[in-house]
Amino acid sequence: MQLPVFHISKLGLLGLRGISVLAKFLFTVLYFKFSEEAFGTYSLVATTIFLLVFLLGLDFYSYANRAVLENKAHIQKIIINQFTLYFALYLLLLPLIYFVFWFEKFDFQYFWIFYIVLITEHINMEFYRLFFVFKKPWEANISFFLRNGLWVLIAVFLLFRQHQIELSTILWLWLLGNILALLFTLIQVNFKKNLLKTTDLKPDLIWIKNGIFISFPYILSTLSYKTIEFADRYIIDFFMDKKAVGVYAFFTSMANVMNIVIFTVVISVLYPGLVESLMQKDKDKFKKIYRQFKKEIIVYGAGMSVFLTLFLPFLLLSINKKQYMQDFFVFILLVVANLVLNFSFLHHFVMYAFKKDWQIFKATGIAALLNIVFNIFFIPIWGITGAAFATFVSIGIIYLMKYKDAALLKKTL
Repeated sequence: MQLPVFHISKLGLLGLRGISVLAKFLFTVLYFKFSEEAFGTYSLVATTIFLLVFLLGLDFYSYANRAVLENKAHIQKIIINQFTLYFALYLLLLPLIYFVFWFEKFDFQYFWIFYIVLITEHINMEFYRLFFVFKKPWEANISFFLRNGLWVLIAVFLLFRQHQIELSTILWLWLLGNILALLFTLIQVNFKKNLLKTTDLKPDLIWIKNGIFISFPYILSTLSYKTIEFADRYIIDFFMDKKAVGVYAFFTSMANVMNIVIFTVVISVLYPGLVESLMQKDKDKFKKIYRQFKKEIIVYGAGMSVFLTLFLPFLLLSINKKQYMQDFFVFILLVVANLVLNFSFLHHFVMYAFKKDWQIFKATGIAALLNIVFNIFFIPIWGITGAAFATFVSIGIIYLMKYKDAALLKKTL
């Protein structure tokens, strides 16, 4: 019996993303196997890049991408305005990056390669999001593979041969992947049409200014969520050591496989239609997509939860790290937290479509503040279990607050 095209497409997307996930998985496992401390150091550097990527963009994409969905007649102008702001931010935030290096005691020999990786990672991230807005998940996932899969496979090969890898090598490989992803984006015909076939290249500074103001709650929300996602690593480093960071980052990386799978086959495919149906006040279409969204998160979330819970003990034994089975409860907490997080997106996109941006920030902001308090209080007592507990409770707070707000909004449709 032949599978429907829709399912075959999802299987293909999952396979393409799966290669990147497998590469990152092997990289994480091998790096962690050979040195928990070195993996902890890399984790802090990579985490800092990911946090700065979101800060660089000021979450302006939320405003710009919603504008594209609302007014497709001005796509070119919107994208030009968007990247005008970004290039200005790349220069303005350079001193902040210098401060980060000083504060985190990173080696300044990596400063410029770190900076270039950061910029190219952000540019690729923005195009990656635009691919989804234009309903091109295949192009998005090819770009993702180039900047998150291909170079990681090379790093895995080096780890297999040498049993070690320098941080500088990782950064240069990361930059190579980002450059390849940018080249791929530039040769896409649709993007060439949208970006190049316009006679008005002058940015609209008033539109950008208004966008920054409207995007302010977005960036606050994103930074709040990223605080929940990453602050625990810095607090673990402060109270414990980089080896503990490496162990916690390993468990986090394994648990996050669920998020990658659900985003690839569910969220990235369904959220544009969900948002459009609410903007167009098409109640029937919204209910249909919402039910499908919910059903697929349940199916994929439950499946990944069972798989990951059964797989981790086998993995730890196979890499001779069975001593970390004593922290297995940490992993369970992180898996459950990720499951709750993915359910929260059902309500998040309802709020996003209704432009309830400050309410979104309220939920994530309160959760982030409590997360920091919980981490500072529980990590000295429970170690990395305290960090996982803080994450679990914080995500639960986000879910409950968004559920309540979205339920009220759906009644107005």
